[in-house]
Amino acid sequence: MPDFLPSKKELTNALAWFTAPVNDAIKKGQETAADIAEWLWVVLQGDFAKDQTTAQIVTGTVISMIPFVDQVCDVRDLCANATKIKEDSNNPWAWVGLILTLIGLFPVLGSLFKGIFKVILAPIRRFMLKPATKGLKFTGGNIYKFAEPAIESGITELNKFLARPAVKKAIKNAKITNIYKATASKIREVKGILTKQALLSVFDQLVGYLRDTVKFIDKYASKAIGEKARQMLQTVIDVRNLANQKLGEFLKPVQEFLERLAVRIEKESDQAFKATTNVKNIHNFKKVGTDAELKSVLNNKPNWVDIAAKEKYTALKKSPKILEGYPDISNSSNSYALKGKFDTFHDLEPIDLPEGTILYRVLDPSSYDNSICWMRESEYKKLKSKADWRRYFAVFASWNHNGEMVKYRVPKGGLKVWEGPAASQTFKNSAGKVEKVNSKGEIFVLEGGGMQIVLDPKDLVRANISKREATPWGYDSGLIGEARTIMVGVPRLEQNWYGDKK
Repeated sequence: MPDFLPSKKELTNALAWFTAPVNDAIKKGQETAADIAEWLWVVLQGDFAKDQTTAQIVTGTVISMIPFVDQVCDVRDLCANATKIKEDSNNPWAWVGLILTLIGLFPVLGSLFKGIFKVILAPIRRFMLKPATKGLKFTGGNIYKFAEPAIESGITELNKFLARPAVKKAIKNAKITNIYKATASKIREVKGILTKQALLSVFDQLVGYLRDTVKFIDKYASKAIGEKARQMLQTVIDVRNLANQKLGEFLKPVQEFLERLAVRIEKESDQAFKATTNVKNIHNFKKVGTDAELKSVLNNKPNWVDIAAKEKYTALKKSPKILEGYPDISNSSNSYALKGKFDTFHDLEPIDLPEGTILYRVLDPSSYDNSICWMRESEYKKLKSKADWRRYFAVFASWNHNGEMVKYRVPKGGLKVWEGPAASQTFKNSAGKVEKVNSKGEIFVLEGGGMQIVLDPKDLVRANISKREATPWGYDSGLIGEARTIMVGVPRLEQNWYGDKK
């Protein structure tokens, strides 16, 4: 075995962390050196592999914490960067992607922050490798601007990573009280030691790992695979030689990028992190981001999402005339919560609800009781599942995770609201681009059509809001393939009223 690789037994034990085996042989405990060599070759190719049917997909946010396997994956990332640079060594974005790969391996990080850096930087590095990126003008100061959607995706993945029990334990053991601020500080530490020499030192270490890996593949895999592995090694060596003269050009732009990234992480701390123990903390409940939800749907479409040529209930393009006393849902509304919300309707009409009418609102632990979206009791009772609620009221997971509900009894004097079928919603990424499902141009949509009510939160009387109750659907992230969301203190079923001091 190569010096840095484990024994066959150790590697197999490490692979047990993943959800699938390397291949049928490992399933049966009969793996051979050839099996491992084949697995290593597929790993090294990363996204360039055409056939991964016999290989374990070694991605996932805890990869950096798994002994031995993380080094193989570090080499894989280097190979991906080198392949892209080999295609066009004058593409600045490919060189920036390489630098981001290398800084994530700086020894100063340690295992915890190495994992955090990988999670944050992975979507950004993928962005750098996209063919479309080559057409973007590189001025040095615009790295953050163009990469911002990928950065936000990285923040979403970071929040999910930090919620893992193993990561929470690692943070606790490290006696870190605010992991976001600690991460921002570590980013600035890396920025301060970012030199060509530091990058080349990591590069050379990875080349050493790659040489050992290729020797192993060449010895045990087929002749054809061995030849391809040697070609990959030569590609990486060629890029290493070019790096002597190229890396210096991008140090300052990457340092500026890292500073802006540190600021963004600090903002996440201000918005989402409350360091508390054994007390109510609604910020422990993390909403999934737009990109994360779209990625989940692409990987495994839930039953409340349809594939269609167009939306069934198209949104209103123009606001109705706002009658006196009714919520101003026009684009010129002075209410941030209500402004432009006419487009959440397919059709609507002003309704004066009489005293005693019971309204329902589905929410999650971080949602406000006194918000704009409600439904009649009869509509709520039609819902038999979370799928019904998401489909007919066109609710993205990034908006509302569900799990709880409140009731409101309309007081004396009645309540003026807008009511009508909810407009369909089309899945878009965080940059606002509609995701096409296939060559027909079909799209992912939430059907809509449920009779929704929009009211002005200022018209709500707090005494008429019920205590929270659990929905029959449980606390769920809204994403397919994920366990129910783990939250401190849930179910708390406590009122969350906008305007209360936190």
